Parts: sequence; C-alpha cells; structure tokens
Amino acid sequence: MKKAVVTGSETFGKYITNPTKWLALAADGKVVADREIHSLVFPSVVLIPQGGENPGETVVKKAQEIGADMIISFGMASDVKGFRIERSGWNWVLNEKYLTVENNRPLDPSRPEKEQVQTDPTQWDIEKMQRLFSEAKIPFDAKLSDDAGRYSCNSWIYRTLVELRKTNSPIAYLFVHTACTENAIEFIPDFDRKNKVLVKNEDLLKALEIIIESQRR
Repeated sequence: MKKAVVTGSETFGKYITNPTKWLALAADGKVVADREIHSLVFPSVVLIPQGGENPGETVVKKAQEIGADMIISFGMASDVKGFRIERSGWNWVLNEKYLTVENNRPLDPSRPEKEQVQTDPTQWDIEKMQRLFSEAKIPFDAKLSDDAGRYSCNSWIYRTLVELRKTNSPIAYLFVHTACTENAIEFIPDFDRKNKVLVKNEDLLKALEIIIESQRR
C-alpha cells in the first residue's frame, strides 16, 4: 500500500489547541483515500537551537524510510478563508505578534538571506481539488499563496523543501493552511468570529482525503 507522511504542529499564542495536531494524531496509522498515514507533530518554533531537531530533515527522512510518495503538512492561520495552499517558503523570520528577539534574521544563516523556494504545484490537480472541496461544502481558497507568514509554518515549508532538494527526492510535497476550529478559540473571548472562518474537525479529515485524491498520478 502507498504511504503518506502528514505533519501537524503544537499550539501557539492564545490558542487552546491546534487543529493540525488533532488531524495528524487522528489520521496516524489509518488509511485515508489510498494512503497509509504516518504522522509527525512539531513544536511551533522557528529557530533551531544548536544540536536541535531540523523538522525538514526529520520529515523527509521519515518519508524516505517508509517509502512514502507524498508529504502533506498542515498549519493553522486564523485569517485564511478555509483551506489555502502555500507555495513558497522563505529564509527569513519576521513575526512581531508571536516573536521578539528572533525577528529579522534568516532561518538558516548558511543559505542566502530571504531565499525563496517553491513547491511544484504541477504535482497536484488544483482544479480537481477545488471541485472536491466545493462538492464537500468545505471552504477552499483556490489561489496559491506565496506568503505563509514568516513564523513556524514558513519555517517548515522552507526547511522541508530545502531538504527535498538536497536529497534530490521525488516525493511530492504540499503545505496547507487551515482556519481555526471552535476548540482552538474556545477561551478567546475577543476572537473575531463574525469576520473569520471556522472549520470543523471532520472538515480536516475530509480535506486530507481530498488532497490525497488530487495528487497527479
């Protein structure tokens, strides 16, 4: 059976939970579409301490060890209008809301500052993906985004793509931002529910299924 690696992350800021961690743990070991899912969950940090784990190396190594043909990473962002594909990762840290001393510096000082690396969107049938999201009545932004923020989500995209290229790996990679769930904002009284989109846990599992089904074979 074909295999896929799915990644989620720990919570950050005021959020009580991170729906991407729930998704990763809920899908781990199960068969979604035609893939056996193997999940990883990473802390929401950007800079790696000396001797610390590089999540890009970890996820690519995991995928190669189990013979996975795709890596799908999920991150949460309260400003997205459902599910949104992130195409670019940048070698730069800049997030005044969640970071202080870590700001305005490269993720990897050994590589060019503000280097941009991109996923290969031709690995996925975006039109099919949009149609399947529409049929499932799950909000989806079909416009590819080149700005995942300069926080932890951006760091996972950048490091994963760099490692895939270093190892000359054919593994397909996609990063998807999801909106919040009600559980994540349960104790945030000033959350702007009126102007922001919320998704359900079942939407997360269905989104994973749709994304897998939309890989070009």
